[in-house]
Amino acid sequence: MDGEQIATIKQQLRDEGYNIYVYSYPGGMCFPPHSHDHDTIHVVLNGMMRITLDETDYIISSGERFVVPAYAKHTAEVLGEMPVVVLDATLPFKK
Repeated sequence: MDGEQIATIKQQLRDEGYNIYVYSYPGGMCFPPHSHDHDTIHVVLNGMMRITLDETDYIISSGERFVVPAYAKHTAEVLGEMPVVVLDATLPFKK
């Protein structure tokens, strides 16, 4: 994805009230089973990853998004040797 596409995605999510975080993970990195107390939108900006949710594998590549519902146990793995860059979007916690 190019910088303009990334900026557009970030702005759309901010306009919807999401907090935006961008992470880079090395090739082959695996995340053990875990969950979050909030819905999370993952948008792959560069590279490819697999998210396993409810015993189903989802392959997400550059430009694609995937929503992990709150409290859903899942795993993730960076596919290939190249790093993956992921934008995560979450709604702010309500006080």
